[in-house]
Amino acid sequence: MKSKILLRTHDAQMTALKITPKCDRTRISFKLKLYDETEKQIVAKEIVFTDVAAIEFRLNYFDNPIGAEVCGFYEIFDRAEKEKLLESNFAARKDEFLYHGDYDYDANEPSDILNYREPINKALKSLDEYHLYSQQTTGGFYLILSGAWKIQ
Repeated sequence: MKSKILLRTHDAQMTALKITPKCDRTRISFKLKLYDETEKQIVAKEIVFTDVAAIEFRLNYFDNPIGAEVCGFYEIFDRAEKEKLLESNFAARKDEFLYHGDYDYDANEPSDILNYREPINKALKSLDEYHLYSQQTTGGFYLILSGAWKIQ
């Protein structure tokens, strides 16, 4: 099994996103308007993620709900996808620094600060403690690698 639906949100609309950065204690909250099957109406809920290691946005540029019809909030079980998200964030950090700065980068030098992998290696060693979540909304897809989530 690649993934499992945790919460049916149908074509949820995100009304707010709050990221509180704090290294491995980063917290993210999504405020959503979603269809509650029990109450048979649109309700406001908040999904809170703790111990966040990475987040990625895939915005829906094409003014249509394609993708939202997957109906919800999922956990993705594929370890390779977790690694891919972490590595993508690591590479983006380096790319942004090099794009904006005048820095004599040496890709083959392990002690170069942009090659410093201790934090990502630590996360990779404990990757089984993290969960990869995907929330589909009419605005796009959001991937979150975190230790836990709860709905409020």
